Amino acid sequence: MEILAERGFKLSVLSDRPLKGPGLFISSNIEQVVRNADVVIAPMSSTDEEGYLKNTFVEERIQLNSGFFNLLNKNVLFLIGFANPLLKKILEDNGINYIELSRLDDLAILNAIPTAEAAIKIAIEETDITLASSNILVYGLGKVGLSLAWRLKALGANTFAVTRDGAAIARGKDLGIEMLTYDSVKTYLPDMDIIFNTVPALVIDKESIALLKEAALIIDLASSPGGTDFSAARERGIKAILAPGLPGKTAPVTAGKILADLIPDLINSYSGLNH
Repeated sequence: MEILAERGFKLSVLSDRPLKGPGLFISSNIEQVVRNADVVIAPMSSTDEEGYLKNTFVEERIQLNSGFFNLLNKNVLFLIGFANPLLKKILEDNGINYIELSRLDDLAILNAIPTAEAAIKIAIEETDITLASSNILVYGLGKVGLSLAWRLKALGANTFAVTRDGAAIARGKDLGIEMLTYDSVKTYLPDMDIIFNTVPALVIDKESIALLKEAALIIDLASSPGGTDFSAARERGIKAILAPGLPGKTAPVTAGKILADLIPDLINSYSGLNH
């Protein structure tokens, strides 16, 4: 908000408390905040399954339903971290132009850096062993998985990864990461000290968890509900942590700067606005 305001954008912010900054209009009334807005920026954390936003500056729970979108201008640009199927249907039914920020490659690549650093921080804090010489497995070698895996390798961990992406397999091999397949990974699970997941599907299932040692740690970085059978982990006494949205939690200044650099370009390229 501070950076956008400094760049001359007029900001209306939903808040119960005073916020400082040039050109900020503050209100706890959602209709006053979104009325006449050209662009609406919703949180990167998106909504829960019922469409409610995570409360940040207000006590009132805000639901992104048809009533909310009826308050917006016809040509509004709606930005949000990601849209679940329910929200997508509402957006499309109401003819809202929207962008899922988490699907943009440039944002995903930049966000992978604080995500990987924060994931490593969690691993260090939640274990009583060093990462060096530990056996660590990363599920998924997308932008976050690859950024994480090579950092683990650089820290001296015995780093393994599993993915179905042929290009990612080649890249992993080039970085010295031991690449596994989904057929072979179960053979290695009993030796793993730490398992990271970046895949937004159930990959660390009950069968996989049964193969882990009790001291193993699972850190799931995928969007809620993650890709881990958390109930099975609890039953076995294995610590499993769901940790989505790490950039905003552990490096909020960096995360804010990344968005503030990206959003003006999205606004300028949107043909529905009069610049």
